[in-house]
Amino acid sequence: MKRTLITLLTNTFLVIFLCLSVARVWSIDTVLFEEDFEGVKLEDSIEEAVKGVKVWSNIPPDGWEITNENPKDLGMPEWRTWAIVNLEWWRQTAGDQERSQFTMKQKDGKGIGNGAVSDPDEWDDWEVNGDPDGKSAWNGHLITPPIKIKGAAAESLVLIFDSSWRPDDPQRGEITVSFDGGKEESILLFESSGAQTLVTIPTLKKNEEKVNDLEQVNETLEIPIDNPADATEMVISFGLLNARNDWWWAIDNIKLISTAFDIEPREKLTITWAGIKVLQ
Repeated sequence: MKRTLITLLTNTFLVIFLCLSVARVWSIDTVLFEEDFEGVKLEDSIEEAVKGVKVWSNIPPDGWEITNENPKDLGMPEWRTWAIVNLEWWRQTAGDQERSQFTMKQKDGKGIGNGAVSDPDEWDDWEVNGDPDGKSAWNGHLITPPIKIKGAAAESLVLIFDSSWRPDDPQRGEITVSFDGGKEESILLFESSGAQTLVTIPTLKKNEEKVNDLEQVNETLEIPIDNPADATEMVISFGLLNARNDWWWAIDNIKLISTAFDIEPREKLTITWAGIKVLQ
């Protein structure tokens, strides 16, 4: 009887210990990666009308990559692909056009300080080598370094970032992810149709949700990601594609978290744009 009691107590202790261990491993909302671009060393502007000191760079944070997919000498030099900029200078030199909704504290802007910007509208304003958008579409990607995700439960990752998107035909925005060097998978698609955007989020099975102009210029997005359970690294790519003399996409305050347990009800997550909450 004594031995049985000891065995029972020992087994109970082991169960409690294992439960506590699992609780420590699967902590809630573990931040795996974040970037606010404040550490990027900015340089002086080049050709923009509003001159700025230490306001612009075509060199991303360490480990990141900016792809230049546009004709090398075509268009405004500062905007030939994604750039890291002082967002208030960007607003000033671009003549605002509602960019201030994202860049100004007085308007509760989410993009304060430095941010990453793709702006084919400003790119097309420099015609030294001819009409930029008459010669080429604008395409560019901003790509994270490999992010360690080993230990994250399957489908437990969420990408959170502040975004300013203004649509114009035929501008397209896309976020893709790849795991352990595998193929790219789309997790967000913006497709402009005139002054509206058709939004697709595959992980929420939400297709072509229509959002009107100016409803996405200052928002925080939360996007669930279907990561495999055994993945050890992932790369995130932000792309602006097939743009002409259109508008812009600016992003800031990027964070990748793990909810640390399998996402059961996706309805606990929201994708937010312009006050719209999209649930499965």
